[in-house]
Amino acid sequence: MVAGMRFPILASCYFPATGDDTIAGGIYCIALTDLATYLSKTGNNPGATGTESPRGGGASASPGTGPYPAQAFTDPSLPNHTVFAPKTPPPADVSLPAVAWGNGGCGTDPSTHASFLVEIASHGYVIAADGVAGGKTGASQSMVKDMKASLDWFAQGSGAAKYGNVNASALTAMGHSCGGLESMSSAYHDDRVKRVVLFNIAIFQDQKRYLLQEIKIPVAWFMGGPKDMGYPNAEKDYKLLPAGLPAYKASLDTGHGSTFAAANGGKAAKAAVAYLDWQYRSDDKAKARLLDPKSPGSLVSENWTVEYKNWP
Repeated sequence: MVAGMRFPILASCYFPATGDDTIAGGIYCIALTDLATYLSKTGNNPGATGTESPRGGGASASPGTGPYPAQAFTDPSLPNHTVFAPKTPPPADVSLPAVAWGNGGCGTDPSTHASFLVEIASHGYVIAADGVAGGKTGASQSMVKDMKASLDWFAQGSGAAKYGNVNASALTAMGHSCGGLESMSSAYHDDRVKRVVLFNIAIFQDQKRYLLQEIKIPVAWFMGGPKDMGYPNAEKDYKLLPAGLPAYKASLDTGHGSTFAAANGGKAAKAAVAYLDWQYRSDDKAKARLLDPKSPGSLVSENWTVEYKNWP
C-alpha cells in the first residue's frame, strides 16, 4: 500500500527540483488519508486476488533458477538496506546490471519480496532493497532518500564491487506499490537511472499526472488486472507519457499482490528478468518473450495482456 503523510497539492506545471517529499513514495505518491478517500469512491479492494494469484503455503527458500545462485546480504557499506546478489561473484567478464528496489507500502522489510528479488539476482543482477529483515531501521516507511542511498552506493562503486562486475551505468529504479512510486520519484531529475519499472501501481491523482512530463527514460508497468488498485491509473499514465518515450505495459490477473509469494517470485519474476535482459543485455529471445505473442514462453502465452509503444 502507500504512504504516510499528506501531500500538498502541486500547482499546475510546477516541477519540484527533486522527487523527494514529506510522504513515503515521494512526489508521485499519495497520502494514506487521500488513498482511503480514493478507494471509498472506486470501491477497489487492495486485497483482491485473481486467477493467477499464488495459492498454497507460500514460497520456500531458494537460490533462484538462474545461472548464479543468489541470496540476501546485509552490508555495512549500505546500512538499513538488503543486498540481493549472486552468492559467489560471477566471472569478471559478466556485467551485473544494478537495481534499486522499493517495497510495497514503502516498507522497511524486503522479506515479502525476497523470493522475487533472489530470483532476479540469480540471473546476474545486484539489487539494493530498502530495509532489512524485521524492518528494524528506526523508520515506519522508507522515503525517497532511502532509494537515493542505493543509487549513491551503486554510483560510488566501492561497496558494490565485492559482488562482482556491477554496472552502475545500467541502473534501474524498481518497486512494488508505494515502492514503485518511490522508484519513479527517485528517477525524477536523476540521470543515473536508466529505466523505471513499476509493479501494481501508478499515479492516483489526476492533478499530479502532469509530472509525467518530466520522465525522460523508458517506463514499464507490470500490473495485476482490473482488480489491482493500480490498474486504472496505469492505463492513464501510459497514455500521458511524453510523446515518443518507449513504454511497456503488461497485466496478469493477480490483483494488487502480484506473484511475489510464489516460488521464485512466480510469473512476475520471469517477466522482470526478461525485461531487464532485453534492456541491458540486448537479449533477442528475452525481447521476443516481451513483444512477440508467438515467441516460445511469451508473456501472452502465460496469460499476460501486453501493450507497448515506441520501441525500435
